[in-house]
Amino acid sequence: MKHFLRVLVLVAGLALFGWFVHRAGAAEIWRTVSRLGWSAPLVLVPFTCTQAADALGWFFAFGNRDRRGVPFRSFYRVRWSGEAVNNVIPSATVAGEAVKIYLLHKRGIAGHDATASVIVGRTIQTLMQVSFIALGAAAFLHIAGDKPGVQPAMIAILAFSLTLLGAMIWLQARGIFALLVKLADKFGAGRTAWHARVAALVNIDRQVLDFYRHDRRHFLLSAGGYACAWLLCDTMDIYLVSWLLGMPVDWLHALAIESFIGVSRLIGFLVPGSIGVQETGITLICSLAGLPQAFGPAYAIIRRGRDLAFVGIGWLMLYAEEANLRGFTKRVTAEQAEEAG
Repeated sequence: MKHFLRVLVLVAGLALFGWFVHRAGAAEIWRTVSRLGWSAPLVLVPFTCTQAADALGWFFAFGNRDRRGVPFRSFYRVRWSGEAVNNVIPSATVAGEAVKIYLLHKRGIAGHDATASVIVGRTIQTLMQVSFIALGAAAFLHIAGDKPGVQPAMIAILAFSLTLLGAMIWLQARGIFALLVKLADKFGAGRTAWHARVAALVNIDRQVLDFYRHDRRHFLLSAGGYACAWLLCDTMDIYLVSWLLGMPVDWLHALAIESFIGVSRLIGFLVPGSIGVQETGITLICSLAGLPQAFGPAYAIIRRGRDLAFVGIGWLMLYAEEANLRGFTKRVTAEQAEEAG
């Protein structure tokens, strides 16, 4: 059933994107994309900065835990590899986070410290993304004007984003794993499996809560890194590409578009790389923002090419870490089970 749903979402996304391409005109889209010419490699620059800013956010999310002298450049490579896995394997980021923990543990960092840092980092990144979406909704309210249906939709998204922010903070304050254990006990689901790992899970919860309560400095530095990635680097991607294509947009438009591209990727998390869903989302969002008809599909194609380049580099980094990728999933799973006790 899950496999069928993935295929259905993929086919629907590709079909809708095909309709947008047909509507804009394939020849016109190709003319738009070809304007990049020799400047095409420049579109990789903003995302390289995004990866660095996200890695910095994760680096600071480690807080005062023992990093065993592992330098920032290692966090940068490990995160890139993990995100490459997330872009290929549709697991709601679980697979990539497990890879990050495994690669950090290989460098001598304790498994529980690596796990806590990944949870903290992903949580702060999500908090910043939800804040960015709320900011994007506010920007759309300004630029969309009187387009029918846009204003109430943006108000609803803004309200939902703020509610989600509050819910995430509430969950973190009470310990995510502690709540899951209580739910498992209440419904009698997987009691034996949960109780075999309760001590390890509670320890991770404790580390996460200690970070939020007693290490505000690193929390703010981590949040700053992720905010920089969303507000500056990712937004710069659209700003730069639009300028190279001769269809420049202002910063407010770029911010609004980028914030909702993240939403489209979340919607298509079941599909590897959100193929089709991301392209459709980009095209629709650019249309709602009032950009030229050919820009949305052209940018969607350029962005997919950029994504493929970075996923390829990430998997090469992973191959450099694990020369034999056969059985890699089993090694990661075995390490997690050993750490959980």
